[in-house]
Amino acid sequence: MSISYAELASLTCPVCRTSFEAEIWTIVDARERPDLAGMLLSGELNMVTCPQCGHQADAGGPLLVHDPDGRRVYFAAPADAPEHVWRERARELLYVLVGSLPEEARLPYLGDVQVEVESGGVRKALLRRGRRFAPPPSIAPKPSRNVHTSSPPVERLDIAAAPDAVVVAIEELIAADTATEAAAVVNRHPVLATPDADVVIEQLISAARAHGEHDIARALTEARVLLHNLRAGVAPGDRQDTRAAPSLADVEGIRLADVAYQAFLRTESLPALREAVADYPVLLEPWADEELAARVDAALDEGNEHLAQAIELRRDALTRLRVEMTGAEGLHQAINALLRAGHEPDALAAVVGEYPALLTDAAHTALFELAAGARARGDHALAEYAVECRALLRRVREGLQEE
Repeated sequence: MSISYAELASLTCPVCRTSFEAEIWTIVDARERPDLAGMLLSGELNMVTCPQCGHQADAGGPLLVHDPDGRRVYFAAPADAPEHVWRERARELLYVLVGSLPEEARLPYLGDVQVEVESGGVRKALLRRGRRFAPPPSIAPKPSRNVHTSSPPVERLDIAAAPDAVVVAIEELIAADTATEAAAVVNRHPVLATPDADVVIEQLISAARAHGEHDIARALTEARVLLHNLRAGVAPGDRQDTRAAPSLADVEGIRLADVAYQAFLRTESLPALREAVADYPVLLEPWADEELAARVDAALDEGNEHLAQAIELRRDALTRLRVEMTGAEGLHQAINALLRAGHEPDALAAVVGEYPALLTDAAHTALFELAAGARARGDHALAEYAVECRALLRRVREGLQEE
């Protein structure tokens, strides 16, 4: 009896809205199907292609991963599902898993399921534990099937060889003198775009802090912020106005307010997390993510794995919100809405409430660049309004910090 299990799911393309069906893996046993586990680590598992427009994306959905050699069970919870819904689905899949195992393999660890946000969270958890899965030579990788079988395979990096490559790339990244040079390093080393990069950088930061190498930790943190910006579509470039975006050294002494942290910790779903971000936009700042990572480490040092897991679960979801809201497209929408609001106070307040990213350093910088570009084109009215908006948002941020 097969342990790994796939279901036929009805999907809708987010681009062209075409409906189609695809086979989606919901249970993966790493020992039985190391090929599927390897695809999970490389980000290929449950990737589907729209038969109409060719758009490729992760199908999402719940996923239970059994790693018997590591004596772990992971559940990838959909980010937008209420907790009671994904808990019930996790219980159902666990029953199926246990029922498919031989009696002698039904060990106590099976009841201790580690919950992560979507398959990306499970992938990071496996990488943090150093887990690798390579199929035996006699087993050819079996990709998740979908209706668009004629499309060419998506090229993927060799994840198994990624860590060494990441270390070499990070050394070059830290040695870069300017943002432009750093971007060139990223272009030369596409391995920095893989999940391994985030994991290795986090490990190096933790190790540097543990040994008191704060300069190295700061350099690694700057590298991580740069990678985040590049992935979010923020073009690299040397800052023309240092007031527009404080350096990491400037925020070194800033701590996430306890009220913001508690609001973050109380969230149980993606909509709730969006509400917390609307109330506390500071959660969208990269340095806030760094502090949350430090809180995870502190919780693990204290032996409080439950708290560490709770923070990490929400932190992964927050990272996706950060990319969505402060990336190039998200900021473009937010700033356009701000400009359309005009000088009407109620309209401005509504826009800021709808787009909390406007109260971040990224928006502050974007408005500065908008004003500079408008001046260069001779559009002085737009430039002046952008400066006014920037000053207004700064006052709102200062008011929030005082609270």
